[in-house]
Amino acid sequence: MTEITQTIPETHVQVPTKQNPIKEDIRQSDNWAECLKLYNWNTFKTSNGNNIYILKTPVGGFVKIQRPKLLNESELDEIDKICKENNALFIKLDPNIGQDLHMLKQKGYRLSKELLCPSLTLYINMEKMETELWNGLSHSAKYSINRAKREGAYTELVQNPDEEQLEKFYKVYLETAKYRKLSIKNIADLKKRVEVFKNESYIVFVYDKEKNLVGCKFYLGHKGNIWYIYGGTSSKGRVKSKAGYLLMWSSILYFKEKGYKYLDLEGISDPRLPKSIVSWGGFSHFKERFNGTLVEFPWPQIKYFSPILKIINLIYGRYVTI
Repeated sequence: MTEITQTIPETHVQVPTKQNPIKEDIRQSDNWAECLKLYNWNTFKTSNGNNIYILKTPVGGFVKIQRPKLLNESELDEIDKICKENNALFIKLDPNIGQDLHMLKQKGYRLSKELLCPSLTLYINMEKMETELWNGLSHSAKYSINRAKREGAYTELVQNPDEEQLEKFYKVYLETAKYRKLSIKNIADLKKRVEVFKNESYIVFVYDKEKNLVGCKFYLGHKGNIWYIYGGTSSKGRVKSKAGYLLMWSSILYFKEKGYKYLDLEGISDPRLPKSIVSWGGFSHFKERFNGTLVEFPWPQIKYFSPILKIINLIYGRYVTI
């Protein structure tokens, strides 16, 4: 069994923040719950307002809770009750910063090595002045942004994109997924998110001087903050282009102008996580050059309700997860 630790090596450049400046994660929003209906997830809300997502199957329910407000003992008991009423096999919990992990252990939760949410990410604080944001960029990021501008690259922000714009985005997103051999959602997922989030859904495109689309990013906003959800780079964008840097920098300025406080870059490679499980090295190096606040979340937890899964876990020391 792969060992998972709860510390970040001293070689990591930044010290993670001890508090989460984003008070409510987008995954706890009613809009997110509405989007999950596309995949037949049912939503139950605790008395403290946390969303529990349950996928019912012929063999039992799969349950996930992502980045809830801090859970106390009585709410954990309430969650157990909801799970048992829905014949849950197990529950996956992605705790928020500050969650009492000892209490989770006492309630039967154990570490899981499978991530539903990024365990380590970067937040861009867009309440800073533009000059401060610029000065915080790495030298290579500044060079790349300026070079992209010199080469004639330019960006376009689209709010509440229509079907044509979504299809244009999806073509690049799909091309990127095939190139990197990644599995992705289908276009129905994008359409549902835009349908639900409406004016808090955005695409930022970047073009070269010949007006070729070379990259794009899809974002969703919630309660004054913004999340990077999906992105892609065309084949032209992957050939000696620095347009991706201009795309990210322009996104920061666009959302700063719209009054958003924090941009969640939605995950970087976590040195606590064995490379055999996931590797986001290339994505991480790119994101780290924008000098965000390092945010380290507790490891995901799992609790079994199924006696069979409990026995399997005891025998093999593995975590059976969705």
